[in-house]
Amino acid sequence: MDDGPDANIDVPTGKQRKVGWQTDVGKVRETDEDCVSVSSFGGAFGTVHLLAVADGMGGHAKGEVASKIALSRIWVESFSKIAVPELLNGKSFYLVLKKGFEKANEDILEYTSKNPEASGMGTTSVCAIVQGNDDVTLANVGDSRAYVIGDKGIRQETKDHSFVQELVDKHEITEDQAKDHPDKNVITKAVGISSYLEADIKTVHLENDESLLLCCDGVITHLSDDDIKKIVQETPDPQHACKKIVDMANDKGGTDNISLIILSKPLDLKELDSKKLSEYEDNIAKLQESQAEDQHKISELETALAKSQEENKDLTKEKGIPELFKELEDKKMQKEEKLKQKQQKWEAKLAELKYLQKQQEKEK
Repeated sequence: MDDGPDANIDVPTGKQRKVGWQTDVGKVRETDEDCVSVSSFGGAFGTVHLLAVADGMGGHAKGEVASKIALSRIWVESFSKIAVPELLNGKSFYLVLKKGFEKANEDILEYTSKNPEASGMGTTSVCAIVQGNDDVTLANVGDSRAYVIGDKGIRQETKDHSFVQELVDKHEITEDQAKDHPDKNVITKAVGISSYLEADIKTVHLENDESLLLCCDGVITHLSDDDIKKIVQETPDPQHACKKIVDMANDKGGTDNISLIILSKPLDLKELDSKKLSEYEDNIAKLQESQAEDQHKISELETALAKSQEENKDLTKEKGIPELFKELEDKKMQKEEKLKQKQQKWEAKLAELKYLQKQQEKEK
């Protein structure tokens, strides 16, 4: 499981938007074919952020290679235009993403032509260029999605290129029926499959109460819109929100790779750090309490083991007695290992708490 450091985006209110991201292999797949990219550029446009998620397909045909090729090319195309604005020649971010997807498509096709064993690999992708504070240019191919989440609810800003979406468009099935349709994973467009590719591109304006979510279908398979909205709205820190979404997807089966990026609503970072401190203090208290309980259980097992050995010291040759001792000893070792793991987690949280406290003291 990979999760990245937060990135910050300034907004005029003195608050900042934060970026969190995470990718996880899930509970079933052996390899993670997803790829996530979070980058920031400075230049004539001010700070510009490129956020992208790609969901490779092809399994043994190297879907993980396809997702990495796609995001690498989109990054190069975007960086070369944004970092050197003279190369834009008046072109908009719309054309930057359009060209990026076209070049990514060509790169994957070239790779498969040189590596026949990779024939059939491709990737879905959703990308966002965030300019200034609230203006977002979105591009997508396949069934990776972008959502905007705010006080008014959650809305999907991208449209899937899939078989079931075509059925919905024709009014042959409803949105609810599409979620459980046997062909819900059949996509009709992907990067690297056809010589011609046109991404869907649009511009979105984010209000001050709104967050942006980019994700692969591994999120959508297990979480409802209400699940996503609840987590994002109740978890201001986008990195924590990403982790909660990944954990919920895995708890509900984790049948696919799980990748996402969240661009938060504008946050007061000092207030957020204060909430983190309070949360960590609560977690540490709970860990200390759990540690004490576990130590008590280990003591009980040691007492039971010693008592059993004393009571049966003359019967150790009898069938079943050695097995009883071994079972008790195994339980003791298991408890000690769990205690050790919790202790390590507690120490890491404590170190993070001390670091945050030092940072607050410096700010004072």
